[in-house]
Amino acid sequence: MFDFPKWAAEEISKADFKYVGTVKYTGYPLDIDSEKKRVDVQFYDRLPDGRYIATLDVPDANLLNGVKKAEIYMFSIKVYEASLSDKLKKFLSEKYGVFINKMCRFELESIGRMD
Repeated sequence: MFDFPKWAAEEISKADFKYVGTVKYTGYPLDIDSEKKRVDVQFYDRLPDGRYIATLDVPDANLLNGVKKAEIYMFSIKVYEASLSDKLKKFLSEKYGVFINKMCRFELESIGRMD
């Protein structure tokens, strides 16, 4: 088993995320965690970082009132990005075969059910 170096974990955990804009996508919740204020969503279109599934931070748990798994919603999402150092990018590509230039964080701004 390969140990993840402390310097890499620290860089990732201390990433300086900056707001880059708001996007709207349709999809459906896979898991809803009101207590931790998070929702996992499967989107129909690719997110700015290339994924179709993402965990959204939910600033106000009331946004999730009445939201049900597997129903289709329109999500308005704030996108935040953080750059990675060249050293970390090289490490991730050499040790894990992962090619990442930036990390993204997503925050739910609003949600509306699609009828």
